[in-house]
Amino acid sequence: MATPSPAGNTPDPTAPDGRAGIFRWPVIALVLLTITAGYTDGYSLSRFDVFIANQSGNIVRAGMGLFGEYDAWPLALLSMLGFGIGAMLAWLLGIPAARLGWTLVRVRLLTASAILGIWWLVILLVNDENQKGIACSILGGMALGVLASVMTKVANTPIQPTFQTATVLNSARGLIEWLAGHGSTESSGRRLAVLGLMTIACYAAGGALGAFAVRVGPTAVFIGLFLPAIALILTRPDAQQQR
Repeated sequence: MATPSPAGNTPDPTAPDGRAGIFRWPVIALVLLTITAGYTDGYSLSRFDVFIANQSGNIVRAGMGLFGEYDAWPLALLSMLGFGIGAMLAWLLGIPAARLGWTLVRVRLLTASAILGIWWLVILLVNDENQKGIACSILGGMALGVLASVMTKVANTPIQPTFQTATVLNSARGLIEWLAGHGSTESSGRRLAVLGLMTIACYAAGGALGAFAVRVGPTAVFIGLFLPAIALILTRPDAQQQR
């Protein structure tokens, strides 16, 4: 059992080598979390015309709303707000995790799953479509803001399951290094390209599932809660906790 750090010497819980915990099969966890992000984005975009994970899209749409080109700009702002709150919550969760010896990745996954569960209940139980859109924008943004902090690297390769602009850039760079590099550069480029392209494909698959869930009915949203739960099963205590 881990002992709490001395006062004033608590490790930064947001640091990559801090108490983030690890996955037994990180690539599988990456697939599950990326599909979850794409799923929630696909559902919210099809249902409420607002992104939950893709905050770049929300920023652009909020700007478009200033000139009357996007009617749902308030939802875009609420989703951005929720995402920011979720990101802050993810960091704050690291403080008790570092002091009490919890595995931070598990705490964050449980928190994101709980918020997604509330998101699902709102979709099922709230009748007013406007109220439903407001609640789902905030809650969905919060859940994805937490989820964004769960995994940022796989095999020392930068990766992000929640938003994909950086993934496209990294994939392009990885392809160049793979094709033109030698030795370690070629190897790291191949890994970066393969992981990046896989992440993009998973995000697209998640978006397709989210859009399909809108057609099937509100109960299909529950599908999106299984994947973070499976990812939670794949976690294990980090090295600091095992000492």
